Amino acid sequence: MTQKDQIETALNHVINIAMGLDPLTGEETEEGSILNRPEVIRTMFTVKEVLQEKLTFEALSPRNTALAKSSPITPKKPRDTREVGFPPEIVDNFKFKGKTTVTHFIKDMYACAETDEFKPVKAATILNWLVLEGYLEEAYDKELEVNYKSVTEKGAELGLSNRRVESGLGGRSYISVMFGKEAQLYVVNNMDKILNGEAA
Repeated sequence: MTQKDQIETALNHVINIAMGLDPLTGEETEEGSILNRPEVIRTMFTVKEVLQEKLTFEALSPRNTALAKSSPITPKKPRDTREVGFPPEIVDNFKFKGKTTVTHFIKDMYACAETDEFKPVKAATILNWLVLEGYLEEAYDKELEVNYKSVTEKGAELGLSNRRVESGLGGRSYISVMFGKEAQLYVVNNMDKILNGEAA
């Protein structure tokens, strides 16, 4: 792998982190993950600019300009231009598999779709709607120094719960929201309202 390839790989990882995505899988990171901390995001945008400048400088150097003319261009992965939506067949096809995080719950939902016409709803959209409905509330953990969504008494009755998760990054932990059966079915049956920002 050339230095240019290494820089491009690093740049892609940095961009994913800055956009709240896992740099290796491209999937949305768990809420509370150290990768979603504001200071990390700001740093990633700074690193992105530095790496982009480095690539531009390398491309303009006489030696690399000559090499570029004889080197094949690797096509970039096309952007996902689909609109966020919720295929109606998910309501009938969805089957509860077990208590899980919002990210895995979303995967389970869209696995029931008959087509991939729509882009999946983001985890933040579901969580923020549950906050507005009183099932979750914004909270801060002093020990972990992280903001998280805390389950209210109303949320606990629905089947939501909080779980402390050990992160593989420096041993840091975060607090996630776990969805039980009733909570998952409630979200599935109210997805149109969630996407439109309407009350249940």
